[in-house]
Amino acid sequence: MMFSFNSLAVAATIAFAAISTVCATPSPVDSADVATTTQTYVQEKSIVYVLEKTKYEVSPVVQKFHYITKENCTVEQVTPIVDELKVVLTGAITELHALVGVDVNVLLLTEVGVKVTVGVVAQLVADVLILVFGALGFVLGLAEGAVYTALCSIFAVVGGLVGTILSIVLSLVGGVLAGLAAAIVALIGEVVTIIVKLNISVCIRLLGL
Repeated sequence: MMFSFNSLAVAATIAFAAISTVCATPSPVDSADVATTTQTYVQEKSIVYVLEKTKYEVSPVVQKFHYITKENCTVEQVTPIVDELKVVLTGAITELHALVGVDVNVLLLTEVGVKVTVGVVAQLVADVLILVFGALGFVLGLAEGAVYTALCSIFAVVGGLVGTILSIVLSLVGGVLAGLAAAIVALIGEVVTIIVKLNISVCIRLLGL
């Protein structure tokens, strides 16, 4: 399958700019994307909070990949950024695992006490996928030869962590948010190609790629 790393880079850059704006100035959730509920919001028990926090923490880390150039694209240059990203993703996995057993109506609450629908959760997950895989695709577009091969192996580990996040989210709320996986696929666009290129099997299976 052919794909454009330049297109991935543009997509990742646009996503980073948009997400940075959202993180800097939170805006109210559109009323069309929420439902009323009598449950009480608990920050640590909200999947919305965990995904927003993950997106916020991932953004500045993956931006560092965009300072990589063809001249300095080496395993030694890229690995420290990968390690930093793995810490963020592993932390998100731990927080999501802690939500197992929480009432789904609590999981889907925002801090203003409204329950989000499938579109909001799909967008949050898609944002993380676009940020991470878009940045990885950008770097691979610069790499050549043995460096390219080595980075594919390193990036596959990162992709596996993202796949674990996806798996937990779908297990937590996929049963009540019909069409969540399909909605995510519709939002992630060209990063599908890098997911397939890196053979991130859990993402491929769960998203039906």
